[in-house]
Amino acid sequence: MNAVASSDATRHDPDPPRSGVRLAAWWLAGTATALVHNGLWATPNLAAMSRIADNLGANPFDAGGGPDYLLSSVSLPVLARLTSQTTPHHYARLHLLVLLVVTAAVTALAKRRIGYRAARNLTVLVAVSPAMTVSMHWLGQPDPLTMALGMGMVLVRRRETAFALAVIAGLTHPEQAIFMALVAAGVRPMLDDPPDGDAPAWVDQLRSTAIGGLWTVGGVLLGRAVTEVYFHLADIVVRRPRTEYLTFGARRFVDFHTQQPLGLLYTLWGPLWLVIAVVAVVRIARRGRDGAAARRWMTFGALAVLALVPVAVTLDETRVYAVITAPLLVGAAVALDREFGRARDRLVSVSAAALLVIALVAPGGTATGVTTWRNAFDQAEFRSFLIDGDHPGDLALWLLGPFDVTIPTVD
Repeated sequence: MNAVASSDATRHDPDPPRSGVRLAAWWLAGTATALVHNGLWATPNLAAMSRIADNLGANPFDAGGGPDYLLSSVSLPVLARLTSQTTPHHYARLHLLVLLVVTAAVTALAKRRIGYRAARNLTVLVAVSPAMTVSMHWLGQPDPLTMALGMGMVLVRRRETAFALAVIAGLTHPEQAIFMALVAAGVRPMLDDPPDGDAPAWVDQLRSTAIGGLWTVGGVLLGRAVTEVYFHLADIVVRRPRTEYLTFGARRFVDFHTQQPLGLLYTLWGPLWLVIAVVAVVRIARRGRDGAAARRWMTFGALAVLALVPVAVTLDETRVYAVITAPLLVGAAVALDREFGRARDRLVSVSAAALLVIALVAPGGTATGVTTWRNAFDQAEFRSFLIDGDHPGDLALWLLGPFDVTIPTVD
């Protein structure tokens, strides 16, 4: 579909007066809520990522040891090196800044692409989402940029632009991005549905998804190929790729994932479970009516279930699932706007504010076998670390401390 056709399909009602200011206020409220909901912490890999940024063009880890699988995350270490933010606390601060910038950019892009109401919905959904939680709990990982690129793949009009974003995602976190690109390809056609009337036939929807998937997945693969060229030119050999963790075997993964199943289940969507429950009730009440809306939610549900497949072979359960499913937040924001429409916008606005209030009370959590909640992080210590880099004891052990998890060793 060309740009003109796409523009016609996604035409929305005129935005209300001062919609830009109102949307900025929602973003500020959402960001403040996310900070209270999640607190701040950094990834136990922070020291390793800092070493990578400080030693671009080389493998700073001992031969055969160290987390050299992290070397495949290229884009943010390059940004840190270019901006001289390579010490651990500077690196964490840079990622916090990136998180603020990319969420603001997604909000602005959403307003232009899907209109004020849907953009407001998206801003609130992102603020209370597990994607925001893991980005704030694991500063130093590429999650903020990765999730924003996934949402951008859905929001941009042209497939070529989505391809370019996918290339950057492949340079940022290819293992997550490859699955995230598939989810984005499944959501993109929903934005091209006519605002009123029937959705396209299933076969047309599948064709559009397949073509979009070729663009987005192809972009991720190209980004990963560029990384391989970089490794070759720099004579870097990754001796422990992420795929080595697949040697754990099914039994060890099952044991890991079933340590706290309820905590894991909750952190997959966090406060967004409330939105899912409301949508389920409305869909049941409207059974047999509005087939286009039913198809949209069925598609999102299917993508959410399929996204569990890569989670089954990872140790960072919430992180992986939250980033992979980030494009679904865009689809949900648009679907909510179409489900309730302009006539019930006041109700949606009040509900969005109520969701932010609930998130202020409910702590954010991250599952890594065992679920870790916001109150486990010493915010005073971490603020001091962000300011001057001071921390008690070994950096990696200090950052790992709140996560009550035993990391299985690779045989």
